[in-house]
Amino acid sequence: MSNYIVGVMGKKGSGKSFAVKYVLKRIPRYIILDSLHEYERGIIFHNANEVREYIKRYSSIDFKIIYRPTNDEDVFQFLNIISHVNNYTFIAEEIDLYCNSYAIDPNILYNIKYGRHFNRNLIWITRAPFEINRFLTRNSDVIITFRQTEPRDLDYLKKYSFNVTKEELMNLPEYKYAVHLDNPQGEQVLSYFDRSGMFLSSDPQDDSEQEYTEIEDEKIEKDEEI
Repeated sequence: MSNYIVGVMGKKGSGKSFAVKYVLKRIPRYIILDSLHEYERGIIFHNANEVREYIKRYSSIDFKIIYRPTNDEDVFQFLNIISHVNNYTFIAEEIDLYCNSYAIDPNILYNIKYGRHFNRNLIWITRAPFEINRFLTRNSDVIITFRQTEPRDLDYLKKYSFNVTKEELMNLPEYKYAVHLDNPQGEQVLSYFDRSGMFLSSDPQDDSEQEYTEIEDEKIEKDEEI
């Protein structure tokens, strides 16, 4: 399968981060822009230059990088650095901070346009779908939304062919999501995700969640990652 772009939307506490963490179990190389400090499964950096040096040293092996920004200038440097890396998945929390209706970071724009040539996947996450740049949503293979209650977001989401009504979307249980597909690639991506169990669509207290919890409880040290 070629590269993919997947959007994950929903209110705080609706299941977005849980679903993405579940995805990470099956992705060998990823870089996370962790603005909300949601992730622990990987090596945590707070400085873009440290990310650059680590990638230079270990680009030939699998890596799990978590970047927690401390200022906007460093974030833009970080985005430039990872735009020169190939064969990985970029997970972008709070994507609307860098790809909104008013502006889009040029490095994100480049990877949306040309990431398929470098095997760069993108999973973007937001609590504010109304604010997302339309170029990103138009180029997403799959958009998944968890519960939504904000009137502006609900009105915006009417234009997408989610498989639920507005009322159902407002009352989705935790960890349940609706899906928008817009092209054959999207169907392929969703089939791949479902087949791999990447996005959780069942009760999180089942056996798969227990497996996930045990993995997340492991402490990951830099030496082990290397």
